[in-house]
Amino acid sequence: METTLSKSSGLAAFKEWAVSCDALGTGRQVMLFRKGGIKEKNHEFKVEHPHFYLFPTYEHQDQESIKAEYRPLLAESLAQKPELGEVLIKYWAKVDEAFTMSGMEQVNRQAANHIWSESCTSYRWEWQSHKPLWLLLLRVYELEAPQKLEVLEDYTGCKSWVDFQVNLGELACKAVLDDAAYAAMAAKVRAQL
Repeated sequence: METTLSKSSGLAAFKEWAVSCDALGTGRQVMLFRKGGIKEKNHEFKVEHPHFYLFPTYEHQDQESIKAEYRPLLAESLAQKPELGEVLIKYWAKVDEAFTMSGMEQVNRQAANHIWSESCTSYRWEWQSHKPLWLLLLRVYELEAPQKLEVLEDYTGCKSWVDFQVNLGELACKAVLDDAAYAAMAAKVRAQL
């Protein structure tokens, strides 16, 4: 399924580990967990945008945070790291649904649906444990022509959302997973909520 992103698709971007962006972009998973960064408004994560570009980051991701079978994906992501001061935007995503997790047991039930290790998901749950952990179910699209952008000061820091200060124009993209494959993977996530 091919589509074209236009100016109406917005200029918002969601910061996430490069390995997670690549897991989404290669159809290995259709979900993300998020509590929010230190620089979030009111120090709390909110789903501010219904669709956004995936902004790959390289801080904090390491082998211990990724299940052993997905560590080659981490190596590939690190090998593609752009020059300092640049970011390569390859994917665009739409939020299908967003859920808050009510306990670590609920988080653990999602283990088969993502690339992160148990210690990583435990850490995400326990950090600021008084705040909810969000599960975002995403439909992801790959840009036909990846966009290399300069990392501006406004894009830096431990936060989930950035607003691009450049106009990306109209961009052709295609769904990473066809409708049936996405529906099957999304159903597995929903079944474990």
